[in-house]
Amino acid sequence: MKQIAGDTFLVGLSSKARQQRRPESVTFELTYGCNLRCVHCFNPTHRALPQELDRKEIVAILDQLADLGVLTITFTGGELGTRVDLEPILRHTHRRGLLIRLLTNATRVTPEFLVLLGRLNVEQICVSIYGATHETYERMTGVPGSYASFHRGLVLLAHADLPVIVRMPVTTLNYHEIEACRHLVENLGLKFQYCLDLTPTVTGDVTPLQYRLTPEEKIRIDRAMLSNWGSTPSTELCPPSDDFIECACGQNRFAITPYGEMNLCTAFPIPRYDLTTGTVREGWEVLKRTVDDARPNHQYECPICESRSYCRQGRNDAWLEIGDMSTCLPHFRQWAELEHRTHVLLDPRRPA
Repeated sequence: MKQIAGDTFLVGLSSKARQQRRPESVTFELTYGCNLRCVHCFNPTHRALPQELDRKEIVAILDQLADLGVLTITFTGGELGTRVDLEPILRHTHRRGLLIRLLTNATRVTPEFLVLLGRLNVEQICVSIYGATHETYERMTGVPGSYASFHRGLVLLAHADLPVIVRMPVTTLNYHEIEACRHLVENLGLKFQYCLDLTPTVTGDVTPLQYRLTPEEKIRIDRAMLSNWGSTPSTELCPPSDDFIECACGQNRFAITPYGEMNLCTAFPIPRYDLTTGTVREGWEVLKRTVDDARPNHQYECPICESRSYCRQGRNDAWLEIGDMSTCLPHFRQWAELEHRTHVLLDPRRPA
């Protein structure tokens, strides 16, 4: 029997699902409740409101996802550890044959929880790191004592033989510790990634953008990290498609909010299809139509932009920031132009 690596299988499956326009991967925000108050976060409340889905409603949605053929589900928040019913939700997900990925800040990790994750064969655990020192970490999180809880959880994860990736959102408050964060993570034997993108909150509040680095600073960090890691840059980025909405949203992926709203993704909160009154199958058709019916207006310049291949702006960025997904945002234009001129390309360990 021919055998292939798990990652290779998932990539191939995702490609086929996109070609066939079938949902293969879902991001499910189980709660907006969080024990941290990160200054850069797009979380609209940082607390769980009464209208969040209860366990019975979540289980019903998970059943529909499995029946529709979804393979991978990424649970995120808020912070997952704030839900007291997280364990039975994860157990039901596993019973339905869904691959589980988790996004967490690691502050509520316990040895007992790690045993559960091992038994459920969790496919990936992505941990956010906000700084390498308690001063920087807690400037980001706004919660005294949170660094000690994070570090304790990260060490437990490192010793648990689980598939962990540690990802750093780089901001004006912590960029000076990116190398220290990398060393902290890799000294624990874990994989490190960094991300330079920030977005407004899902309600359109642009406050998080005040912590965004300038395009020049982003280029400098890319150059330094590529040089220090000794990576060989790719000669080109993924070529742009002819679709107005180019990402996988509405092609083979979508997201669900804690309120049961089915959207293109967590940072692209449309069309807000209500799963408390409808079905996942019906919602998927609505999402596909949302993507297919989206049209650019006179502000749309991407097809004639020389730096398009280097641009990180998605339709959601402009939609969240100014309410018009056709507009080219100055920040992303300048960033792309600088990348075009300097040919500083993405390291494969930093997600696009």
